[in-house]
Amino acid sequence: MEMRKCPRGHYYDASIHADCPYCSDVNGGSATLPLENMGGGGFGSPTIPLRAPANDLDDGKTLPLGAAYNNADQDEGRTVALIKEDKGIDPVVGWLVCVDGKEKGRDYRIHSDNNFIGRSDRMDICIRGDETISRTNHAIISFDIQENAFFFSPGDGRAIVRVNDKAIFQTVEIKSHDRVTIGKSVFEFIPFCDGKFVW
Repeated sequence: MEMRKCPRGHYYDASIHADCPYCSDVNGGSATLPLENMGGGGFGSPTIPLRAPANDLDDGKTLPLGAAYNNADQDEGRTVALIKEDKGIDPVVGWLVCVDGKEKGRDYRIHSDNNFIGRSDRMDICIRGDETISRTNHAIISFDIQENAFFFSPGDGRAIVRVNDKAIFQTVEIKSHDRVTIGKSVFEFIPFCDGKFVW
């Protein structure tokens, strides 16, 4: 056995494969994983393709097995926001505007209920360019339609999040023009739904 690491960080047996079988799979191969490796099935079980969406391979990290499925319907199995259920669309309720950081000047739409913040395209608010922000669930900004109020919560990110330069360790209510710090980026909060308007 001759273990080798490819430029994307995958380990493979070079005595069997000339090139990384995982990278070649993304380029059109059809490597599969037996269901028994997922806790079910046995010999002769159907297999699941390991091909992952290209945009999730930007940092060479391993994807969870759930990402291996090709989703024909992107909304299948997802929870629907209350406003979206009522109106058929998910209307904007406010914005975060980057006022300091690599994305300075960019705005991010906030929808009702929970908006998960991170660098991944899968996040509701995807902030690129700031490596101090976790890929997934670094923080959460929420709009509660019943209270007509906005809340900010820390997520699973390593870096501390702040509201108006104060460290936040639990959910806090945020108001118009509050400054939210996530990683090295600073955002100003602009509500659309407020005491004067609500969907």
